Amino acid sequence: MMNRIMRFGVLVLGLLAGSVAGFGQPAGSGSPSAAELKKNIALVSSKGEEDGGLLIAKTARQVALYLLFHELSAAEARKLGLYLSVDSKDAAQFRVYLFNYHSGGTRGQVNVPVMQWKNQAGQLFSYAPALEAGFYEIHKLKSSGRKLYLLLADEQGSSRCMQRIAYVMELKGNYLLLDAPAFDQSPYLSLCDVSMEFDVRQQLLRLDVTEFDFEYYEPQDEPRRLLARWGFRSLEATPRLTLKFNGQRFTKP
Repeated sequence: MMNRIMRFGVLVLGLLAGSVAGFGQPAGSGSPSAAELKKNIALVSSKGEEDGGLLIAKTARQVALYLLFHELSAAEARKLGLYLSVDSKDAAQFRVYLFNYHSGGTRGQVNVPVMQWKNQAGQLFSYAPALEAGFYEIHKLKSSGRKLYLLLADEQGSSRCMQRIAYVMELKGNYLLLDAPAFDQSPYLSLCDVSMEFDVRQQLLRLDVTEFDFEYYEPQDEPRRLLARWGFRSLEATPRLTLKFNGQRFTKP
């Protein structure tokens, strides 16, 4: 199930927009027109995975190409069939745009994210990771000399499991790195039906495990092992867990 939800590379190289800024689009750039992009996003929404996901992957790449040359407001994104789900609102303007399709099964609606950011020179970059997650929140983490962001997401894993996801990503100039070991050795934490809240001031990630389906996992499965490692004993004893970001990773305070 987790492989279905989290698919990504270790190091992601952003696509550089060169000296072109704003809405510029040089001839031969390969960037799709707004009309073409809108048409394909609509097709993805209506067809789902009918072609084995080829149209979905192609459309994600087209969105990434388009975002190399276009900074879209929420309203402009909606006209194309995209949804601006998060915006860091700092100099990097790390944004996530989503489009979606119906799985045709128990997962229901599936969210496909595409990232956009700027380097220090103000050049636009974008990337479509092989990832399915409905990101809804972003926070810049306190880390000396690094640009680390915590992103929170929901994604239906099955009729029985709503995945709650916390993912730490790093912007390093022209690069988006997806492999920061922020949760033990993983860049992300994904748990079924465990709500997550982040306290920016104290850099605390609070987990409410009262709805966690313990019968869904075996004791040796990673979600159960992580909860035990962080001090979970029983719902009566520890219905909530807290993790603190120490500048590099989340640990038990």
